[in-house]
Amino acid sequence: MPATGATISDLMLARPREPGPCAEKRCPGRPPVLDGGERRELILNAACQILDDHGYHSASMDKLAQMSGMSKKTIYQMFASKEDLFRTLIRERLFDIKHMTVRCPAGVAPEAELVHILLTIATRVLAPDRMCLVRAIVGEIRDSAEIRRIMQSIELSGNCNQIEEWLLRQQAAGTWPIDDVEDLAIGLFNMTVGKLILGELFHARDLMAWDEIEANIRRWVRIFLTGLAATEPGRF
Repeated sequence: MPATGATISDLMLARPREPGPCAEKRCPGRPPVLDGGERRELILNAACQILDDHGYHSASMDKLAQMSGMSKKTIYQMFASKEDLFRTLIRERLFDIKHMTVRCPAGVAPEAELVHILLTIATRVLAPDRMCLVRAIVGEIRDSAEIRRIMQSIELSGNCNQIEEWLLRQQAAGTWPIDDVEDLAIGLFNMTVGKLILGELFHARDLMAWDEIEANIRRWVRIFLTGLAATEPGRF
């Protein structure tokens, strides 16, 4: 493991990208006409960048229009207010993890399925654009009542996620003694993906390769399931 202080996000950003059809020479003709979904993504991308660069209070609609290349009229057609825009940004680019679908091959053992779910979540949450947004929110949440209100409203909207669904399936099958699905899901997430997020947020860890992340998640899943098997239901 190189002691460079680099993070997983640094490595992902450094990966070479395949050049697009206009990478070397700009395509001639008029700029393409964007559909509503493309305009919306440009606005959300701009909001994420402005939040990171300037903070929530300085994220004016004028700056959003300039950075996104959209008019203020277009922005207001898609989002009722600045708070609505940032609520959408945070809900769709952070809290979508709660409701994402993780597909496993048929016949996979429960432990292997759980490892696959956690690896899929880790891959999604450690993406550079997502970590950039998380850092920006962490920097704002103490001083911005609106950001706190946004986070609270999204948290209260439901806690369904793939880890809880896995635990519910095992509970129904009687595979392990499970009585508090939500608490166990939070604990398992913190043991595995949560500590990776903290390392990325504070640049507190050296670079971890993805095979090391997988080995680490497998280790903590085994520890979690071993402890779960040895626990009497209702006594934690």
